Amino acid sequence: MNQINNYLKEQFPEMINLTKELINIDSQSDDVPGVQKVADVLSQKMSELGMTTRQIDQGKPGTVLIGELAGDPGLKPVILLGHMDTVFPRGTVEKHPFKIEDDKMMGPGIFDMKPGLVIGLFAIQALVKLKLIKRPIKMIVVSDEEKLHMHSRAYDIIAEESQGGAYGLNLEGSKDYPHHVGTHNRGGMIVDVTVHGRAAHSGAEPEKGRSAIVELAHQIIKFNQLIDLDAGVHVNSGIVHGGVSENIIPDEATTSLGVRFKTNQQRDELLTQIKEIAAKPTISGTTTTVKVRTKIDSMEETADVQELFGQLDQVAQETGYGKLEAVGGGGASDAGIMVARGVPTIDAMGVVGSGAHSEQEHASAKSLLNRATLIANFITRKG
Repeated sequence: MNQINNYLKEQFPEMINLTKELINIDSQSDDVPGVQKVADVLSQKMSELGMTTRQIDQGKPGTVLIGELAGDPGLKPVILLGHMDTVFPRGTVEKHPFKIEDDKMMGPGIFDMKPGLVIGLFAIQALVKLKLIKRPIKMIVVSDEEKLHMHSRAYDIIAEESQGGAYGLNLEGSKDYPHHVGTHNRGGMIVDVTVHGRAAHSGAEPEKGRSAIVELAHQIIKFNQLIDLDAGVHVNSGIVHGGVSENIIPDEATTSLGVRFKTNQQRDELLTQIKEIAAKPTISGTTTTVKVRTKIDSMEETADVQELFGQLDQVAQETGYGKLEAVGGGGASDAGIMVARGVPTIDAMGVVGSGAHSEQEHASAKSLLNRATLIANFITRKG
């Protein structure tokens, strides 16, 4: 719709200004004051658009910001999803502040994913100012996505707040190519496996000991045998701890498993297999505990997701954005939480760029305008 395109072109300088303001706030996941500053900026912008806002204390490390815009009460809401945290520690902004050269924007979080929040907010602004609001809109912004919600309730909050949504758009970045959007992603979980053995002096009384490290070594080999790359399954024993001295048989050893899966059924099966391995020790007298520290559901390409993509692609072509291509990846995404609860969602609707989590992180400035225009047009046409 030309009125949306024309309106957002006029707003492009303001989109750049808000992007600069957000990028120039250090907001690593554990930096609660920094994350709160981002939340305050976003909350003020939401309020200016007539959205009601609330912040939910999710426990360490921070908050979940919810912004809601009223529409027809008989219609289910559109859910926009994103996160305000980055991986960069305090002090990074001072060394690498926001910078723009021609179409190239740089700075910490410029691809992953602060500009996506700007895209979502200005898409909403266009709908408000042009009086095109039909369906209610809810924007969910979390503060610890980069930590996979390891020490918080954010996973449950996303699940609760998105329940009953008509459809979702996740504002994560789209890598390299402007016509890519996400329809599937692998899920992930971190599983801590701890073996309990029996300590003994390795010289004087080795027969009395039961080595937790040796038992864990047996189990790690078995965990590795669960890998099936063709099926999208990977189990990585990424961290191992155990023992206190060379002359003491260790009574405790732990590994943290990074587990990836293509479907949530695979996740359940993998967890069962891990527990079965742990329950059958090779070294008698040892026991093992298994604890899921955190998890993100896989984003499965359901029939509803495929239908939503088809509708988005049609709008993209009709409004001059161009034909879209559905892609996926190995990284987990919060979009999977919504899809697993029956809310069809398209991922990677944010800025177009590359180099996430590095000094070379960059994004296209014009993609701010193009993606906001696409989202606003889509919400208007789909209803």
